[in-house]
Amino acid sequence: MRSKQYALELAKHDYKVFPLVPNTKRPLKDHSYLTASKDLQEISNWFDHEPNINLGLSLSDSNLIVVDIDNHNNNDIRSVFQALSDQDYSLPADTYIEQTPSGGLHLFYRGQVSKKRVTNFIPSVDLLADFTVIAPSVINGDTYRSINTNYTYNTILDAPKWLLDALNDRPVQQYPNSFKRTGNVKKWTTGKRLDEIVAGVDSGGRNMWLTRQIGWLIGTGAELATAYTIAQQINRDYISPPLPDSEVNTIFKSVKRKEATKWN
Repeated sequence: MRSKQYALELAKHDYKVFPLVPNTKRPLKDHSYLTASKDLQEISNWFDHEPNINLGLSLSDSNLIVVDIDNHNNNDIRSVFQALSDQDYSLPADTYIEQTPSGGLHLFYRGQVSKKRVTNFIPSVDLLADFTVIAPSVINGDTYRSINTNYTYNTILDAPKWLLDALNDRPVQQYPNSFKRTGNVKKWTTGKRLDEIVAGVDSGGRNMWLTRQIGWLIGTGAELATAYTIAQQINRDYISPPLPDSEVNTIFKSVKRKEATKWN
């Protein structure tokens, strides 16, 4: 099914979508999941202006949750399921599931939660309740696709209890603080920086671009746990293709050391 037809069908069933820059996960200018729409004429206009846009889905508007299992490092997906199972985090498989261009999986569930997402719930697993990229979006020639035509948005299961708990009560991941900052530092306009982050970056200059964003995050004075979590989200949602988790960790640690030198 073509993207336009698919988007219109979702909208007819009260799901809100939003347009993404072709071949990327980045929203078109002036769009985001906060402006997602189910207006048929508006959606048609997006495709009339740019037929090759990708699609984002507002999860929060429909009380949907996605368990995002990454495969950026060509890991064995079965080992991730095993790691979840070992900790009693079972995932019913008879729900709607999409495969991502990198070979990962998006498992869809229903449930009302307070948090928008939990990044790195366990290694290679993020929990999303704000938005996600959906089929039939294309990244670098590869397509998001349903892995079983017998399952659709109409067959999405209720979320298991542990998943609801994780997006309501789970403590934020701790990242050790190794230095403290003092004094007042003039910061670049926050709005301008956020615009730069949402604009994202493609394959050229990914490392340098993410290094700059992490430096800004740490420089705001936020807890390192907060900066680390947002850095992971930036990598996944605004860098195409995303860097491996190990590379993000290396960049974060390097920037953290430089900041510690400045302020100690």
